[in-house]
Amino acid sequence: MFIVDDDLDLDLPAEYGVDDFPLILQDKRFAPDGSFDGDPLKGTFGIMGDHILVNGTYNPHLSVTTERVRFRVLNGSNARMYNLTFADKRRFHVIANDGGLLGAPVEVEEFSLTPGERAEIIVAFAPGEQVVLRTADNGVDIGQGDFDLLKLIAAKNLKPTPDVPARLASLTPKTAPAGAKVRRFRLSGHDAINGKEMDMARIDEVVPAGAIEIWEIENNVYSHNFHIHEVAFQMLEVDGSAPPAYATGYKDTVYVPAKSLVRLAVQFGGFTDPDSPYMYHCHILRHEDSGMMGQFVIVKPGTESQVNLTIPTHAGH
Repeated sequence: MFIVDDDLDLDLPAEYGVDDFPLILQDKRFAPDGSFDGDPLKGTFGIMGDHILVNGTYNPHLSVTTERVRFRVLNGSNARMYNLTFADKRRFHVIANDGGLLGAPVEVEEFSLTPGERAEIIVAFAPGEQVVLRTADNGVDIGQGDFDLLKLIAAKNLKPTPDVPARLASLTPKTAPAGAKVRRFRLSGHDAINGKEMDMARIDEVVPAGAIEIWEIENNVYSHNFHIHEVAFQMLEVDGSAPPAYATGYKDTVYVPAKSLVRLAVQFGGFTDPDSPYMYHCHILRHEDSGMMGQFVIVKPGTESQVNLTIPTHAGH
């Protein structure tokens, strides 16, 4: 996990290891001798572990010393979705996701993260209480099972902390202009996008620098998610409905439910290089490593037709 700081003064919990903690979630399987078990490239999704590690620790606990705590959560699993909630069903605030702070906090009882997605939450505690952060079975094929993740034990005396700010970052909506380019990406099986497996010597898409485009991710089978390098996007629709409020803001990874269509407004940067591609791919390890990836380059507007779509040599990513 990389934590990127900024100079916004919002009175958010920010003392690392005191009221500001990273939570890296990974599910694992273990052999009888304690070594990791399972093949991440077998089965529909690869390994679906029966032990959940938080920051590499099984069955952890945390002593809480402040009235509010900020958790920066990363789904570091190869396939599992986490549907995060507390055992007592307390409400808490989502304040950020993949691309940073939201415009305003969103109060929730639960929220979901697929592999590669990130979120930040602020949770309030009462003196002396104990509660468990857990993931609840939501019936999704990559999120089945109920697991306790982290036991939180509040001290008898808690240091006061400010309320969650009503406003966070100033976000400019990613609004595609009239006539914006629409690209559709069909996910089928576990090894192809638009019917093609990843080819390191092939450029699949050419994008003009600074463009805002509409990308439609069509999933014809079981669960996938979709990650785009270099960009920031905003979710527009999930099967014709608005995305959950906590998934607003700037993102780079999105859950694409089985048999669904997700629409995104994608903004590309200004750096151009017709020879060095970026990737887009499913972030489930079994799928991306089996070929569910593509490549795009960003070029000077008006030069799209001049790009060589075959790369003779590849420097790698």
